[in-house]
Amino acid sequence: MPIYHKSALRPRRDIYANAEERLVLRQAPSQMSVELEEHKHLRTAAPTHMPLRRTLMWAASLPPDVRPIVLMRDFARIANLIALTWGDPRFFHAYMESLSTDKRGNRRGFPPVVLAELGALQRYRDTL
Repeated sequence: MPIYHKSALRPRRDIYANAEERLVLRQAPSQMSVELEEHKHLRTAAPTHMPLRRTLMWAASLPPDVRPIVLMRDFARIANLIALTWGDPRFFHAYMESLSTDKRGNRRGFPPVVLAELGALQRYRDTL
């Protein structure tokens, strides 16, 4: 077979092999993306935007005057992370420090009620 003869049977490693086929495949939506779109409405909200069961159990174990009720309602993701780090003082203090410093320069800060709850949590954790 001559080397300049056009053949439909080109090796797959050939960079020009089936270029038209690859172009068509890129333009057509894949079956997987269609299936994901069909089932998108069935997905639940991200669990970090609501208090996890572990967070609720942790909060119930705290004294009533220390429970971060507003924090769990308005900033559940942060409450989940505080509950997660509660057992290790080093991680807890590092996370609390990251909450109090603005490294990005565009944070609004917490409302006064949440700041008071965070301070109460930190003081209570220091006594343990």
